[in-house]
Amino acid sequence: MEAEDLSKAEDRPEGPGFQNEGQPPAMKPDFPLEGQCPGPTALWDTLEKKFLEYQQLTHKNPEERRKNLLSLLPLFLKAWEHSVGIICFRSLQRLAEDVSDQLAQEIQQALAGKPAEQARAAVGQLLRWKGDMDQDGYLLLKSVYVLTGTDSETLGRVVGSGLPALLLQCLYLFFAFPVEKDELLEGDVQGQRMFVQMLLNICSETQGLEGLLSGSELQSLLIATTCLREHSCYFWKEPTFCVLRAISKAQSSSVIQYLRTADCVRLSVQNLSKLADTLPAPEVSQAVSLILNFVKDSYPISSALLLEFENGEGYPLLLKVLLRYDGLTQGEVEPHLEELLELVMWLTTCGRSELKVFDSVTYPQLEGFKFHHEASGVTVKNLQAFQVLQNVFHRASDSVLCTKVLLAIKTMWAWNPRNFFLLEWTLQPISQFVELVPLKPPPVQAHFFQLLETLVFKLLYVPHEILAKVQHLIKESPELPCTLVALQSILRITASDRLFTDIFRDSGLLGLLLAQLRKQAKIMRKSGSKVPSPGVQDPERELTCVMLNTVVTLLQGSVRNAVVLKDHGMVPFIKIFLDDESYRGASLSILEQLSVINAEEYMSIIVGALCSSTQGELQLKLDLLKSLLRILETPKGHAAFRVSSGFNGLLSLLSDLEGSLQVPVVSTWGSVSHSQTLELVLHTLCVVSAALHLDPVNGHFFRTNGLFEKLAEDLCLLGCFGAPEEEGAQRLSSSDVKARPFVDLLSSAFSSSCPFPPRLQSCLQILSFLDSMASGTLHLRRDLMEPARAGQEPSADAQKGDASGRQGKLKQWPDLEERMDEGDVTIMLPGIICIMVRLLPRLYLDDHPQLSEEVQCSMASHLLSLVKSEKNRQVMCEAGMLRTLMTFCHRTLSTGGSALHSLLIRIFEKLGSQAIEPDVLRQFLGLGICSPQPAAWKSLRSFPGHEDNPGNSGSCADTTDKPTDASPCPGGSQDHRSLWTSQDSATALQTTLSLISMTSPRNLQPQRAALTPSFVEFDMSVEGYGCLFIPTLSTVMGTSTEHSISGGTGSGTPRSFPPPGGLTFSCWFLISRQATVMEGHPLRFLTLVRHLARTEQPFICFSISLCMDDLSLVVSTEEKEFQPLDVMEPEDEAEPSAGRQLQVRCSQLLTCGQWYHLAVVVSKEMKRNCTVTTYLDGQAIGSAKMLYVQALPGTFLSMDPSSFVDVYGYIGTPRIWKQKSSLIWRLGPAYLFEEDISVDALALIIKLGPRYCGNFQAVHLQGEGPDGEATPLIAEERVSFGLHVSSSSITSIMNIRNTYNEVDSRLIAKEMNIASRDNATPVFLLRNCAGHLSGSLRTLGAVAVGQLGVRVFHSSPAASSLDYIGGPAILLGLISLATDDHTMYAAVKVLHSVLTSNAMCDYLMQHICGYQILAFLLRKKTAFLNHRIFQLILSVAGTAELGFRPSAVTNTCVFQHVLCNFELWTNTADNLELALFSHLLEILQSPREGPRNAEVAHQAQLVPKLIFLFNEPSLALSKVSTIIAILGCQLKGHFNIRDLLRVGLFVIYTLKPSSVNERQNCLDGAQDPSVPAGSQTSGKAIWLRNQLLEMLFGVISSPQLHLSSE
Repeated sequence: MEAEDLSKAEDRPEGPGFQNEGQPPAMKPDFPLEGQCPGPTALWDTLEKKFLEYQQLTHKNPEERRKNLLSLLPLFLKAWEHSVGIICFRSLQRLAEDVSDQLAQEIQQALAGKPAEQARAAVGQLLRWKGDMDQDGYLLLKSVYVLTGTDSETLGRVVGSGLPALLLQCLYLFFAFPVEKDELLEGDVQGQRMFVQMLLNICSETQGLEGLLSGSELQSLLIATTCLREHSCYFWKEPTFCVLRAISKAQSSSVIQYLRTADCVRLSVQNLSKLADTLPAPEVSQAVSLILNFVKDSYPISSALLLEFENGEGYPLLLKVLLRYDGLTQGEVEPHLEELLELVMWLTTCGRSELKVFDSVTYPQLEGFKFHHEASGVTVKNLQAFQVLQNVFHRASDSVLCTKVLLAIKTMWAWNPRNFFLLEWTLQPISQFVELVPLKPPPVQAHFFQLLETLVFKLLYVPHEILAKVQHLIKESPELPCTLVALQSILRITASDRLFTDIFRDSGLLGLLLAQLRKQAKIMRKSGSKVPSPGVQDPERELTCVMLNTVVTLLQGSVRNAVVLKDHGMVPFIKIFLDDESYRGASLSILEQLSVINAEEYMSIIVGALCSSTQGELQLKLDLLKSLLRILETPKGHAAFRVSSGFNGLLSLLSDLEGSLQVPVVSTWGSVSHSQTLELVLHTLCVVSAALHLDPVNGHFFRTNGLFEKLAEDLCLLGCFGAPEEEGAQRLSSSDVKARPFVDLLSSAFSSSCPFPPRLQSCLQILSFLDSMASGTLHLRRDLMEPARAGQEPSADAQKGDASGRQGKLKQWPDLEERMDEGDVTIMLPGIICIMVRLLPRLYLDDHPQLSEEVQCSMASHLLSLVKSEKNRQVMCEAGMLRTLMTFCHRTLSTGGSALHSLLIRIFEKLGSQAIEPDVLRQFLGLGICSPQPAAWKSLRSFPGHEDNPGNSGSCADTTDKPTDASPCPGGSQDHRSLWTSQDSATALQTTLSLISMTSPRNLQPQRAALTPSFVEFDMSVEGYGCLFIPTLSTVMGTSTEHSISGGTGSGTPRSFPPPGGLTFSCWFLISRQATVMEGHPLRFLTLVRHLARTEQPFICFSISLCMDDLSLVVSTEEKEFQPLDVMEPEDEAEPSAGRQLQVRCSQLLTCGQWYHLAVVVSKEMKRNCTVTTYLDGQAIGSAKMLYVQALPGTFLSMDPSSFVDVYGYIGTPRIWKQKSSLIWRLGPAYLFEEDISVDALALIIKLGPRYCGNFQAVHLQGEGPDGEATPLIAEERVSFGLHVSSSSITSIMNIRNTYNEVDSRLIAKEMNIASRDNATPVFLLRNCAGHLSGSLRTLGAVAVGQLGVRVFHSSPAASSLDYIGGPAILLGLISLATDDHTMYAAVKVLHSVLTSNAMCDYLMQHICGYQILAFLLRKKTAFLNHRIFQLILSVAGTAELGFRPSAVTNTCVFQHVLCNFELWTNTADNLELALFSHLLEILQSPREGPRNAEVAHQAQLVPKLIFLFNEPSLALSKVSTIIAILGCQLKGHFNIRDLLRVGLFVIYTLKPSSVNERQNCLDGAQDPSVPAGSQTSGKAIWLRNQLLEMLFGVISSPQLHLSSE
């Protein structure tokens, strides 16, 4: 109970004796009781008995009753203590009444008739605990203390005794009249504690409070606290204030009435006003707070006390008291000041009515600002009270005091944002404070501007007038620290919203800052840049930094501000700040913002600063490069970088680093570490990578100006790479090097466990830079060690290849393309891969041969993995990687036996299968053929002696049969000759195997052995569009239209449209990846669009497409508006017009990865009808009657005589139909003929194949040889266009304008979305191969539209390039060099691959009599022939795969000169003659192809060659039977009189002379093998004649006899 009662005293300061626990046992008086201490219940029972006895003493005199009562109190207190505050006493109220009456009597007796000082001493003596002496007063005090804490009824009994007024009177005496010896005794503390708590308990009840107001004691006490403080008792000061605050909190109307009647507030204010200047500030503020607490607590009930306070000059008192703290806080907040300020803040909310202000805000405000009309939250109503705070800030200079005032204002704004407007639009405190801020301490200045920022950040209000004054302060204030703080605040405010960029420009702040910066720049230019001292603050330098940063913020996103800066001529002055590292970041940001209006000027400044920087200014270079990287992310940055010679500047920066990575370090680079140099190289390459990334213009510029080569040369001169292989010493390499993967090697190179040599580390770093650069991700890296960290997890993602596993933090960058092959890495910059190839031989360091070789092999393996996919091989072929390999790795390629050699050969083979230039192929075929030099002989002979040298365990002659003894011997020259002979054979075998790899077909297509044509690839997964735009297919002129508006090429009249004789579209295509059904992206073969002049809408008039839903070919002649996809109707809802569309299902006919020929033939018929027939590989797959293309576009029925119709076309998806999908397809040659071609002509087109590049004007008809007369297949004037990649070039819009005409150049520029006079953007032009033919005007060709979705590949595989360097002569030479059956097989395999895929090689073989030479060579090397070689020759002839395809003879020359050369096959090891005869029998017996094969055999003189075999003595009878069967099949398949006569003549030859009687000859002799079959003296001749006659009889009587045309 005691603890509960004590907790009711709120806001009581902690003082001596004021604890919330019960009285400690050590401090309680020990009351002697009889016997031992019984339990609580027994004690209460005893007390109950004794109290009953006491009540029965009514007849006794008062003194006895007093003694008896006092005797009960120790027992009562004892029981209370043992019951832990729980009282179990039924007569508690009666006891409380008697005890309180007795205490009141005792106090009255002590006070009666005594002066104040004596009365105070008497009462103090009465209530003090005196130990073993008389302590009746103390017992009464403690008992009443316990009783007041029980319940309300008991408290009422205590109040009824009149005790509260007496206690308050005693408190007044204790406080106002201190004793002379004010010693703090233990008993005084205990008594004071119980005395005060007793008063607090009485205040907590209304009846107790009324008891306190019964006399004038409260008035006296209040007056005493305000005017007698210098004479008061310090020991009783805090308890007195505690009691008075308890009375204040328990206020009621009676208390307010009492205070008003007694005029307490007015008298207190007057007293304090007189004493405010003399007493200490904390004491005065404590007294004022006490009075204000009475006012505050009474205000909810009545405002009377507030009016008394105001009328009594309370506000001047508050101001006076608060100003007393000025200079006294010493940096610490005084509690009484804090309390007083809170009360003043409360006073601002007291008022009779709401303040009203106009709510019209005219100036621009932030988005989301709202004027708060609602009364949510506390609002300010008392301006007088707020003026106290305002005046305090005006007149005070103390840091804590002013800060507290600002915090108070901020708190008021937090109550209700409306308070700002109520105060600022009436008293204008903040506006006035701005003028005073420079005079305040720095902490106050900081808090003030934080308060200003609160307006913007929290209230979303822009105080224009206040900001104007702040701007004036920045301009005029002589106080540099204040200007700095103000400008920092303005900087934060400006950065919060872009609205401020306009506000501060219009207010003149931007111009003010620029003027100051100009002045500072001039000072720096005269005095030079000063290096700041470490640890020393320089306010001027800091202010300049803030000004620069503010200008940066004002420029961000504001072109107008950038124009203002430029108009002020600030660019030269901003450049001055670049030299100081403190100002460099902001200066670069300013220049970067200026790049928005003039990117070229920015690039010129940065590139110029880079080129003019000195060797030691590494940090300046890095900062400039990082700035360049940021600007290169903007659209204008790439072009400005190129125009401003950015590439040359960066390459010169690299060339300046020559020798910086050399080991040992060169003296000129002694102060620069390798890591610093590598970081500079990294950022330089990052900028180059960013400038080239997805920018075809920059890529074209970099490639055509030879900058890739220049970059490679600069990297070679850094000092870490070794010498090129031609200049280096003899390098002995091993064939069993086990190189780690490139990623693992990078990780190991920088690990602490096994560090690599510094030079190799630098080499690997640069190679990792180049690798990331090639994949288009280097410009995202910012850390030098990213590859090493990423390399710790090389197998994190096998799908992304080796390079992507090292990208570290680059997860936010998505792949630019979907991979066609698993694990394929997209090569964005193939020229960088060529640089890596150039550096490959320079990775060999003589100091570390074994490790160098491992690095080389690892790098080569990585390069091999990059060209794993067909697409990457084609990309690298276009970049010239093969020529780079041959030029810079020639020695490695020509020296066999090493692991590096094998890897490079594999790379060469993979690329050569796609495209290889003839001169490069010639060099490759010549590897290892040169004769040895004497020095080479010497080194070769010394190879076996290097066994002790690590890393050189093998030699280049490991594959040959080298002598075991390296010492010279008498037969040395013979050994050398045999060694070189074997080496030549090994070289020939290696060359042959490489040719096999390069010439073998990569796609196993039935009936398709032709080489891959050059093509244009359209990838819809990158940009969603990509097409060939065909301008001015036709221009339909009005009768009075000028011809100058027509585009096209030629000298004839404009070509009519639609063609009057029908049309045919022919193309070769391949689908690499099919689009999904959900994507709905069709493959658009051809879309013809027409546009009538002076109208807005173009119309599609003819289209051919392949729908991906069901792989159906759709041909349409319907007129549709040519508009974006989101405007067009969904395809499934738009019903085609009747007779306008043909749809053919061909899902069973198409397969991904195969080339097909598509032909759409539109045959014009009577009126507007036509017949549309579609062909796939020459087979008609659909046909329908349709309406022909109408005469005019759309709904137009007539045309103005001065108007015209422009017809243009698209192959692929134009930009207007942009839609991302997974579709990837390739286009080979494409033609448009203005006639319906025949089926025979179509078959001939297909026979010519996809590599045909002509106009069908000199075509050899079916069955004619290459030497026959060529005739035109299609009339010249009927060929509208022919497009193929072999007739293409890279040009520009201006070149097209100058070469062709302005009309087409404008159309192309519009389609490519570039300027009509652009001279930088590369334009890929497929020239119309029919442009030179006679006839009407034709389109100039087609241009590729789409930066990333269109790829061009010029196919020139090794099988085709061989034709330009000797062709079949080289292949026959390989056969002549064969020294065993393996080499022989390989050479024939190459011949087989080339002949089956390249028709030109067959023509050349015939031209040089190559098949006869082949037969001659095979006869000379009969010992090497085997069954595998025989099968290859059968495959060349076209009859090998029996059962898999028609067994027709396709190569008659091989059949005639090789297969039918029976002498060649007679003495072979595997008895191939029988296999040949069996094969001939099979192909002649073929029911489908037998007659045709027989005709070919007749042309090859098969019958006479077989008949001549009968004269061979070794001809076995089993062979004779087979030969006769072949003769029979030949005659049946192609019955010819000449062949019949030859057989008949041989039959006559077998007749015996008339002198010989055949009946006397025994046929048993026919089995003698030594006798020729045709001998006239043996029985074998008779047997042979009989067999031939039987065969002739079978032929004559055969019902399937095929007569020859003869």
